[in-house]
Amino acid sequence: MTEDKLRYWLNEDLLGDPIRRGFRGRPHLLSFRQLLQARTIQHLRDALGFPLQKVRPVIGEISDLVFPQLFDETDGPEPRFIRTPEGEIGVFDGSRTYELVNRQEMISEAVIPELNNILHETKRDWERGEAPIEEFPRLVSNPGVVAGSPTIRGTRIETSFVAYLVQSLGIERVFELYPYLDRATIVDTAKFEGAEPFAA
Repeated sequence: MTEDKLRYWLNEDLLGDPIRRGFRGRPHLLSFRQLLQARTIQHLRDALGFPLQKVRPVIGEISDLVFPQLFDETDGPEPRFIRTPEGEIGVFDGSRTYELVNRQEMISEAVIPELNNILHETKRDWERGEAPIEEFPRLVSNPGVVAGSPTIRGTRIETSFVAYLVQSLGIERVFELYPYLDRATIVDTAKFEGAEPFAA
């Protein structure tokens, strides 16, 4: 999801207050629940085409009813998202199937596997302790490393610092300072931060 989209959802109070609001070069720091909410909103909107009017009331229901069950330590069944015959978002919680908007019970087997996948991806990222940055596979955000600021994978080097060096000294000089980083990583980092290389 784009930074602008995430900012819009935060401003619309779809995610609540972030742990820390971000700005260019420093991302928003979200709780695990907010990360799940953001990924779920993105998936419902972009992949499944639900309008924001239908997504808005469902996000609260997912947070209150589905997330705790999904990440409970018990061995019970994981909830499955379903599409109701009326085109609403529903869930099977292991014992019953119901619409999220009004909790009306129903019979439906139209599973939405994509939503389940997005929840499992988020759980995997959380357990790993870092989240990849879309379109920049060499970069990650890890709440335990420099407060979640974007860094180069496997290091504590902040992308904003590398971008500053690229603008000030040029890519070649940065490559000399950090010979264990490959050139593609430095270029990607500068691109992510919108940094123009220094021209001698």
